[in-house]
Amino acid sequence: MIKRMKSWPTGELDLLIQAALSPEPRARQAWHSWTAARRFDDITWQEMRLLGSVYPRLPKLDPETPLRPRIEGILKNRWILAQLKLRESCEAFDCLRGGSIPFIVFKGGAFQAEGFSTSNRRVLGDIDILVRPRHALAALDALHQGGWVATNGESLEYLRRLATIRLNGNFGKGRYGNVDLHVSPFHYSRGDASLDEGLWARARSASLVSRPVLVPDPTDSTLIVLAHATESTNGDWTVDVATRIREQEIEWDRLVETASRRGIVPAVLAGLGYLSDRIGVAVPDDATSKLSAMKVPLSQRLKYWSNVTDRSDRSLPEKAGNRLADLMLVRDGFSVVTKDRSAITVTRSTLSPRALAKQRRSSVVKASMPGLDHRVHLPWLDGGSRLVLELAFQQPVRSRRLFFDVCIDGVAVARLRTRSGGGNPDKRVWRRFQFPLPQSSAGTAVLEISARPSRFIRPGASADEFLEFGPFPFQPSAAWWLG
Repeated sequence: MIKRMKSWPTGELDLLIQAALSPEPRARQAWHSWTAARRFDDITWQEMRLLGSVYPRLPKLDPETPLRPRIEGILKNRWILAQLKLRESCEAFDCLRGGSIPFIVFKGGAFQAEGFSTSNRRVLGDIDILVRPRHALAALDALHQGGWVATNGESLEYLRRLATIRLNGNFGKGRYGNVDLHVSPFHYSRGDASLDEGLWARARSASLVSRPVLVPDPTDSTLIVLAHATESTNGDWTVDVATRIREQEIEWDRLVETASRRGIVPAVLAGLGYLSDRIGVAVPDDATSKLSAMKVPLSQRLKYWSNVTDRSDRSLPEKAGNRLADLMLVRDGFSVVTKDRSAITVTRSTLSPRALAKQRRSSVVKASMPGLDHRVHLPWLDGGSRLVLELAFQQPVRSRRLFFDVCIDGVAVARLRTRSGGGNPDKRVWRRFQFPLPQSSAGTAVLEISARPSRFIRPGASADEFLEFGPFPFQPSAAWWLG
């Protein structure tokens, strides 16, 4: 018996997971408890995702339920949407294959490719794609050439600068295309080249929307899903892992050893413990016993404790614990999610006295018309000092975020962020930003500033969406150096 762990699903989500996966008597009781506690019109998206796994059991759990037609209608709608997402998302495979870039599809995409999603109508979000770190830049270029755009509006130059530190990033195309490009299948794990190559060597061939793909072997797939489970706000992972345990051969000794070498024992133990002790899935006692007996360093236990809730819901102690755990894990050879600002300047507008101080040189900006892209020729580049850049624009009708990517000679050096709007649209607004300048052997440079959308805008978006999220016209009004 494993003591209840922090990341275990609770409440209505736990009841639906029991209804989907537990032995029939327990599943029936859980289903009736859920229907008694919930008004169907008020169910959450997380609950809706699990109904596909409960639906096939309803003839035995509750043959007279009036909810069955409504659930069937929802599932048909979700199935159609999943097919549309798959059809457009799989175009990313063509881009990567055209660039001769090997890739692996994992998590929900692998579940689809292996044919498991048909029986439980698994809801599909994005398609997770893994490439080797050495292919990250080529993969970014291939997706860009194929028309894929970062869902948070970042430019290709900005993405290329971050390719060495980012573990993953989402891209969209068309109305439904959505892929998540990874250089690691884990959000955090200890680096181990032999384990990485082993995962690639064991990958199996499959097919997704008539396209050949590679998927991890069953043991690796199970481990990856368990590693992500503690950070999940839905219960899909329970269905995925339980299905693999029931339908495939899992090499449990390898799973336990890999969890130890990766430094993700608490997450794996939590997931298996929930499935075995709470749900009744047939997880070998030997596997959970070995994981329970392992000595787990404080850094890994702290990471698990602080990382099992959504970022927006974490308490201050959890946020502090997560930062401390990351510092400890990096020293121990782990790859963890890293802030963009560790590789590139990400700055908000400033009105500091220093920025308003006497200009070291006169402004180098020439008058221009409002637009989405501007070029400023810097007469000389003083590496090691800071540039103050002043941007002007008409105040947006609604309060919104504004993003600008800055390149010098084609290399991204900064992302500028501010918020404005909600007042008089005829009012002119100025924002000043500071960022360090790189060294330049030529002594001169071309500064490129591009307005960026704050999120991916799909074809057919309304005018209101463009006003709220699209790139916003601006003018560079001044630029000078600080000593």
